[in-house]
Amino acid sequence: MVLCHCRAVSDGLVRAAVAAGAGDVETVILRCGAGSACGGCRPSIAMLLADLGLTALDDDESVAAVPLRSRSAA
Repeated sequence: MVLCHCRAVSDGLVRAAVAAGAGDVETVILRCGAGSACGGCRPSIAMLLADLGLTALDDDESVAAVPLRSRSAA
């Protein structure tokens, strides 16, 4: 299954990056490129890592929400 559409990275390639030592989202990004473009797949990468028992979603700053500016501040 394609996990990162921007970089055409499959979940298998992400798993291979994990097998090679990537244990967090940022290291997965460096190893295989997934999550390095728009970032929309970073939560999916974090969930895959959590499923593998490697990281907790709440502890991963790379998937934290970004506050939006109000329209009056624009």
